Amino acid sequence: MQAPIETDRTWQSTMALLSNEGETQAPVVSSCLRPQGGESDFRECVIRVLERRGRSSATVAWSDATSCCYGEQHWRRCVAKKAGVCALSGQAIKRGHAVYRPKRVQPTPLNIEAMILATVLEAVSLEEGF
Repeated sequence: MQAPIETDRTWQSTMALLSNEGETQAPVVSSCLRPQGGESDFRECVIRVLERRGRSSATVAWSDATSCCYGEQHWRRCVAKKAGVCALSGQAIKRGHAVYRPKRVQPTPLNIEAMILATVLEAVSLEEGF
């Protein structure tokens, strides 16, 4: 059996980790995007287009074993505000391209920075997965 002092320290440490005072700086996760440099740095995602609602939104299943998994995530069509890489095809995305992005909800999705070129998403058959 643990001594009372050790129990108190353990409990205090646990509570500190659960509260803001024990909060540590978490690394920024951007595993969803293919890096410009090399294919070896890319953590593979499984992306399936489940449903498309016209040309304005889609429902996507996103699974990345290293960061996040969303069974039904709503993506909206918009214009890219910055350059990036298409999560499905690996093609370069330039500012101003039509893209789909995860809908901003609370809590913020871990793949919020991900983008899929509109031409690529709209060409995918609904049964196809990547």
